[in-house]
Amino acid sequence: MYSIENFLDMEAQVLEQQREKRNIASSREYYCYKIQIRDDETDEILHIGRIFQQYVIDVFIKLETQRLGFFSFNPDLFRIEVLQGILDILKQGERDASRIGKQTFLPVTFTGGPRDMRRRYMDAIALVQHFGTLDLFLTMTCNPLWPEIKEHLLSTDEAQNKPNLISRVFRAKLEELKNDILKRNIFEKVVAFMYTVEFQKRGLPHVHFLIILANEYKLLTPESYDRVVCAELPDLDKEPYLYSLVVHHILDCPCGHLNPANSCMKNGYCKFNYPKDFADRTSKGKNSYPIYKRRYTGEAIKIREQFLDNLWVVPYNPFLLGKFNCHMNIEICSDIKVVKYLYEYICKGHDKISFSVHDNDKDKEIDEIKEY
Repeated sequence: MYSIENFLDMEAQVLEQQREKRNIASSREYYCYKIQIRDDETDEILHIGRIFQQYVIDVFIKLETQRLGFFSFNPDLFRIEVLQGILDILKQGERDASRIGKQTFLPVTFTGGPRDMRRRYMDAIALVQHFGTLDLFLTMTCNPLWPEIKEHLLSTDEAQNKPNLISRVFRAKLEELKNDILKRNIFEKVVAFMYTVEFQKRGLPHVHFLIILANEYKLLTPESYDRVVCAELPDLDKEPYLYSLVVHHILDCPCGHLNPANSCMKNGYCKFNYPKDFADRTSKGKNSYPIYKRRYTGEAIKIREQFLDNLWVVPYNPFLLGKFNCHMNIEICSDIKVVKYLYEYICKGHDKISFSVHDNDKDKEIDEIKEY
């Protein structure tokens, strides 16, 4: 391929060949067609607010049950996992032998399930054993004000009610971020990486990246930290665009004595340890994270009726922040102490709560699919 036109022509030829082989559409193709955005066609499904979220969830459940074969029990689907299922029954408190074998399992092939997450965690720890300790922890959050999102929203639409649009745009940004890290080598040579995509309670996705660099490019000195991470307000006169992005995306919300009721407060302290302390230079800390350079310049910006300075700046990479225009947090993690915590953190799955209403707890049957 030498141009995008050649790629599109080849893609069209492949699709045409597929059409010649069959004259029916799969369930997935049908639902993709229904939620596609078209300028010359009005689709009311896309503009029904939160009901559209429920529609997307129902579609996902239907496609997943078809993919995993939940409609007809298939013993080959579980293989050795059925042994783990017996232990699960005991952990759930089941003591009636007549119920054993009737439990409905979420197999390891179900993406995002507890067994899938445990398997991913073990795979990730194996990477550390082979390639060495972790170097970078990167978090990117979807920006609902991206022009690619805003141009496809009606005046009555809300971004959190359009998961199809949000997910497609975020996926495109994520692929570009992967190209920057893995192909353009903005952090030098990467030997191993892992990432997970999660959805916030607002419905916006964010991704956690764990990156391991080659031995010759490990970040071992404070000088190498400064080449990758910045934790200060940029100069407004020299870099006005970057300054505006830092103020909008990077400055942490006031907490501590400025706002004791903030969501990050726990037992009177910010769980992220903000505000930080001033530091004339970057140095290695005692808690596995470096102490980034945060000089006292006397400059502050007013956010929510409070004046914030360098003590409230979340560590960021200027290049990635300027390119992607969203919350982009980056941390140096070159200590073995944080490896297990970070790998468990990104494999924890989405935030969730489970509850049920039933008449008699003894008669309750265990169904992992419904519980999930």
